[in-house]
Amino acid sequence: MIIYNKEWLKNKHIVDLLKTDYTAGRITKDEFIKIKAAHPVGFYMPGLMVRVGLFILTLIIAIVATSLLVLMAFVSVHIMGSPGWPIFLGIIYYVLLEFLTKSKHYFHSGVDNALLYSSAPLLGGGFIWIVIDTHLTTGDNLLGAITIAILCIYLTLRFADVVTAAVACGAIFACVYFFWAMMGKFGLATMPFVMMIAAACAYFGFNRLGKNAKSLYYTGCIAIVKLISLLTLYAAGNYFVVNRLNNMLNALDDSHTTIPFGFIFWIWTIALPAVYILFGLKRKDTMLLRTGMVLVGAAVATFRVYYHLLPIEIMLTLAGIIILAGSYAIISYLKIPRHGFTYAEPDETNSADSLNLEGLAIGQATSYLPPVGQGHAARFGGGSGGGGGSSDSF
Repeated sequence: MIIYNKEWLKNKHIVDLLKTDYTAGRITKDEFIKIKAAHPVGFYMPGLMVRVGLFILTLIIAIVATSLLVLMAFVSVHIMGSPGWPIFLGIIYYVLLEFLTKSKHYFHSGVDNALLYSSAPLLGGGFIWIVIDTHLTTGDNLLGAITIAILCIYLTLRFADVVTAAVACGAIFACVYFFWAMMGKFGLATMPFVMMIAAACAYFGFNRLGKNAKSLYYTGCIAIVKLISLLTLYAAGNYFVVNRLNNMLNALDDSHTTIPFGFIFWIWTIALPAVYILFGLKRKDTMLLRTGMVLVGAAVATFRVYYHLLPIEIMLTLAGIIILAGSYAIISYLKIPRHGFTYAEPDETNSADSLNLEGLAIGQATSYLPPVGQGHAARFGGGSGGGGGSSDSF
């Protein structure tokens, strides 16, 4: 399904992992060179600034080409006023994306990203346009979300892009929301709990999928889906979000601050960031740990909206002090390695997993590569410089 050379992807993963070990001094330069030679990567992957430049340049070329196509005589106003026009342009960009990625071996080089981010909105917009033109009385939002989800899932599986993965994840949660909203008042009343269940299932499902060796090509995509799932899990039970949703559905003013079973959502708002932090420490999961620390600020801000105990400046200052104190406590706790989890930089620690990978890669590299030949010693001579008493044999 994925368009990239799978062997090159595996080799890139190995080289990227061992590059850190080489920088940390755990393997020598000769060993790293042998590993790279044994695991070739043929992708075109320029530096960040070049990628940004190619991305902008490709977008400009695409806009100019589209404008010229619009000005051509055979493009009628009728065609441009129909959903077939953006779909037509999206197909052109997608075909060009497939061709260049295969022939030029682009791998997130800027050119392929620009074509991908040009074709996806055009195709998605065209299909949603068709859905709108059907004049459905109910379910049009659900069909639109399904359309975006299917399109972005395909593009993610094909190009392993984190942006399309994030959009696909959001579209799937939108599908759950719109489908459950069709259940009427019962669906709307239970919506927070349904979204909590959906987000939790997504996180645990992709967390388990990420441990599968077959998911190696989609590491970044799985990480962004897990992050969005964690944020959605918190937002679904956040008191502010639930209160605003309740007021909107019942045509109440935003000053109405009470909701049924409100204490459950207050507990969720305050306690879930702490749960993220504790499980992040226990499971050695930096994503959980960092997300929990960020959501501490969200919990404090939510509390400040409904309870004006102190001025906003003081509340924000206290929130910052709490976060800094928590960060300092965690850093102090992790300065001594705790069950394989430490605050120390990677070059200050020895990871068993890294050493096993190093041994495997070095063993594979040195098993069939010839030894590095001894270079000739530098010989000087034949000079003809004079002056200062030097001769031609200097």
